Amino acid sequence: MKPTILILILFLAPAAVFPQQNGVLEGRLINLTDASITPRGVELEVIELGAGMSIIKSAATDERGGFRITGLPADRKLMLRATYKGSNYHSQVAFSGGKANVEIGVYEPTESMKDIEVQSVQIAFQLIGDQLKSLETVTFNNKAKPPRTFFKPEGTFRVSKPPGILEPPQMRVTAPGSSMPLVQSALESADGKSYYSLYPIRPGATTFEVQQLLPYANKAYTYVKKFYHDAGSLSIGVIPQDMNLSGKGLSKAETNSQRNFSVYAGGPVKAGEEVVWNFSGGTPVPAAVPQEAPAGEPAPEVTSMPNEVGRNALIIGPLLLMGFVLVLWYAFNHPRGGAYGVDSRARKSRDQLLDEIAELDHRIETQQPGEPELLKQREERKRKLRRISMMLKSR
Repeated sequence: MKPTILILILFLAPAAVFPQQNGVLEGRLINLTDASITPRGVELEVIELGAGMSIIKSAATDERGGFRITGLPADRKLMLRATYKGSNYHSQVAFSGGKANVEIGVYEPTESMKDIEVQSVQIAFQLIGDQLKSLETVTFNNKAKPPRTFFKPEGTFRVSKPPGILEPPQMRVTAPGSSMPLVQSALESADGKSYYSLYPIRPGATTFEVQQLLPYANKAYTYVKKFYHDAGSLSIGVIPQDMNLSGKGLSKAETNSQRNFSVYAGGPVKAGEEVVWNFSGGTPVPAAVPQEAPAGEPAPEVTSMPNEVGRNALIIGPLLLMGFVLVLWYAFNHPRGGAYGVDSRARKSRDQLLDEIAELDHRIETQQPGEPELLKQREERKRKLRRISMMLKSR
C-alpha cells in the first residue's frame, strides 16, 4: 500500500502546485460608431495585471466580432486589450465558476478635431531653489456625433518645448470615465520644438498632464509657449505668491497669503498663437516641506510613487506636483469666508479623500498587493479623513 500511496502523491503533486489553466473567456466587440460595421479580425491580448503586466494569451475576433479564449488562469487578475484601427480598448476580466464574459465597445477613428473642444487649460508654476517646476493640465471633451475616436499618427496632443528645459517632460493621461491616470512617454518632434502623445482621444473627457522642469537662474525666466489648440481661457497658478508673472493679456485673479500662492487669468488663445510670460523674484519653496493648510484642508504636497510602480503603464505613475492642481482647485471652486464656506470645503475634501482611498484600496487589491508605499498613502489619507470628519462633527 505504501508504494501505491507514494505514487499517487507524486502523480497529484504537480496539479496541486501548478493549478490547471482552465478559465474560459468569451465575449464580443461592439462598434459604437456604426453598428453595421463588424469588428472582425481584431487583435486581442489577455494581460495579467501585476508585476510585469505580461501578455499570457493572444487571439483575434471572428467574423461576427466574437471571441472565445481558453486555458486562462481563472484565479488571477486579468485584463483584455483590443486594438482596433490604431486605438486600444480595455476591459477587466472577472471569472465566476471558471468562466467570464466581456463586451468591449470600440469606435471608428477620425483625424478631424470637429466637435472636440478644449474644456479647460490649467498651468501652475512652483519655484524650488534655482528651478521652476510647471504642471500643465489640458482636458479635451470629445462630443463627436456619431461618436468617434480622434487619432493621428503625428500626435493627438502636443505641447511646445519651453526654452532651456532641463529634462524630458513627464506625461500622464486620464481616459474618459476613469480616475486612474496612465503614464505616457512624451515623444519629441523631429524638429525638436515640441513634445506629443499618441494616446487616442475617445468620446468623453480626456485629460493630459505634462510636468516640466525649467531653469530659474538669477531669479528670472522667460517662458515661451505655442498653443496647438484653441483655448477659451487660461488659469495660471504661481507658488510662491511673491514671484512676479507678467505677460500680454494676463491679470492677477487672486492672492492667498496663507497658502502662499497667486492665481492669474488669461486667454482666449487661438491655435498657432505664441505667448511670452516673464517670471522674476520670489522666495523659493522648500521641496520637502509641505505648506500649512487651513483647518479641514489637506496641504499641498509633492508625492512620488515607487519606481517599479511608475514603470507600470497601467498603474498610476509619479504624482505630478499635486499641490499645483490643489492650488487652482482651491482658488476657483471654493467659496471664501464664512462657516458655510469652511464646511463646504471640508465636505469636498472629505469626498475627495474617500475617492482616493477607494482607488488605493482597489490598486492594493488588484495591482500591487502589499505595496508599502500604497499602504502608506492610504494611511495618510485616512488620517486626514479622520481629522476632517471630527471637525464636521463638532460644528
